[in-house]
Amino acid sequence: MSTKEQRRQKKLAKKRSKEIAKRKEIAREKNSLQSLAGQIKAAAGGPVDRCLISDMLIDPASKFGSVFISRKMRDGRVAIVKFLIDGLCMGVKDVAAFVCFPADQSRIVEEMGESEPMREASPAKARSLVEGAIAYAEQFKIEPHADYRKIEPIWGDIDKSEFTDEIAFGDEEGKPRYVNGPYDSVLFQQQIREKLQTHAGEGNYNIVTMMSEPDMVPYDGLVEGEDWSDDPELDADIDEDVVDGKVVRNPNS
Repeated sequence: MSTKEQRRQKKLAKKRSKEIAKRKEIAREKNSLQSLAGQIKAAAGGPVDRCLISDMLIDPASKFGSVFISRKMRDGRVAIVKFLIDGLCMGVKDVAAFVCFPADQSRIVEEMGESEPMREASPAKARSLVEGAIAYAEQFKIEPHADYRKIEPIWGDIDKSEFTDEIAFGDEEGKPRYVNGPYDSVLFQQQIREKLQTHAGEGNYNIVTMMSEPDMVPYDGLVEGEDWSDDPELDADIDEDVVDGKVVRNPNS
């Protein structure tokens, strides 16, 4: 084979290699978008559409409420994430995330405001609140809700340093105050008590026990008929929430 032909063959091989790599990249992107986690990650590059904070969350007497953020996606939909924040002790108590159309988002925000007054906030403030609550809880070895890491990419390039106000967590003395939720099991409550005893110390935390019965059925995973999808680009834990872009959870539940 002549030198000229060898060079031509090398160029062709290089071109084929690039084409194969491109096809693999497209396939990976397509696969990732089959999962909710993949859609949230993709949406992180889009502009922030809505950002809301609960009035109760910034109330010094409560420090418990929601943070709502959405981003526009390239296909015209919006990716929504809602965090339930316990600024007194637990950090991120719960999360909900899904993808929908703007009209659905407007309805959701309206309905959410009926049960929990919300106000517009800067994305930097929202991120500071959420991550500050996480950092506070982690002092006592209390981790954020298990699903938080799956949807954490929604923050994208939001720079929380743009919000410079100080946010105080814990009670009026800065101590953690654990208030049990209606679905916190006896075992879970005991685990939180032990963590506070170990990492805060005797006399440096407070426990408030609520005895009321829940008036709602807790979310218990996917509803019947929803499909599970595989995403080879994401870990197995993230794959557990795959629903082919369907609503995973109503943020008002």
